[in-house]
Amino acid sequence: MKHFTSLHEAGVEGVEALVSLALRLKRRPVHDKPLTGKTVALCFMNPSLRTQVSFEAAAAALGAHPITLFLGQATYKLEFGDGVVMDGDAAEHAKEAIPVLARMCDALGVRCFPEGKDWLADRQDPVLSAFKRYSDKPVISLESVLGHPCQALADLMTIKERMEPKGKKFLLTWAPHVKALPVAVPHSAAEMAALAGMDVTIARPPGYDLDLDVMARVRAACAQRGSRLVVTDKPEEAYEGAHVVYAKNWGSLERYGQAPNQDPAFKDLWRVTTSKMTRTARAHFMHCLPVRRNVVVDDAVLDGPDSVVVDEAENRLHTAKAVLLTLLGAGSQTLKEDTCQTPSTR
Repeated sequence: MKHFTSLHEAGVEGVEALVSLALRLKRRPVHDKPLTGKTVALCFMNPSLRTQVSFEAAAAALGAHPITLFLGQATYKLEFGDGVVMDGDAAEHAKEAIPVLARMCDALGVRCFPEGKDWLADRQDPVLSAFKRYSDKPVISLESVLGHPCQALADLMTIKERMEPKGKKFLLTWAPHVKALPVAVPHSAAEMAALAGMDVTIARPPGYDLDLDVMARVRAACAQRGSRLVVTDKPEEAYEGAHVVYAKNWGSLERYGQAPNQDPAFKDLWRVTTSKMTRTARAHFMHCLPVRRNVVVDDAVLDGPDSVVVDEAENRLHTAKAVLLTLLGAGSQTLKEDTCQTPSTR
């Protein structure tokens, strides 16, 4: 595995191997610092809590030295366009900055949200694409326009700690918010569940379909794994029999950049509530965090016994370790030391 920038590039086997390694590392942490002497640059163009801390902590625990850069804030602002006359506020081009980082570091992570103005332009993922194009070292997506694969690894790990995912019902439900959020997390959540062989239901209001190419991959993965894909605008029915409920807001690609409907009745229809959760097969509630309480989900659900959001966040650390070990050449030997068994808490 050269880079870890999307689930579909890693494939079923790659995703399963990373999650298996993460489960093993959680049960039996590595203490011999296998990445001593390595340096990892973590490049952030947008805010982060779990992603930044998990990768900094993971790198340090494995013996590597993490360098966190806030591009355009504590560094020069970068230009990513080709053939641009650089007489604006960008003082350095990615064509120089990224190779320089790759000369000095052993792996590069990058986090960049979409601009939110033009979906056809944003979906080209220009920043992540530039890092892959100009770096000869492994590149890790710490969330880009089209996906958040590191979050999805932690999501799958959290599910596997509680059940065998194949054949279980995974509900990805749109949830209210005060603004339109990126589609990266729901894209990767849906693709993760499909690759794991889960029956995937996506509940969203009309006009909130996910990207067509991503949905084509989800549909293909479900077909390959013998599972079902359902897309519905009826949230109450969508909860029936679900084993996992994953809530997330995302903006409409049809009305790109526009804030979602703030009508109270509309928000009540889509907010995750205890009454909706009672229609499930006592589903685990999941969210990538941060989450707006009593907007996205009721306190009673988030604080209830079936909420696994903190475990899910902790698993970002273990999956980050798995990604670093795999990309920097120490993953296979670590996994050979122990055969991972999937535990169950129910």
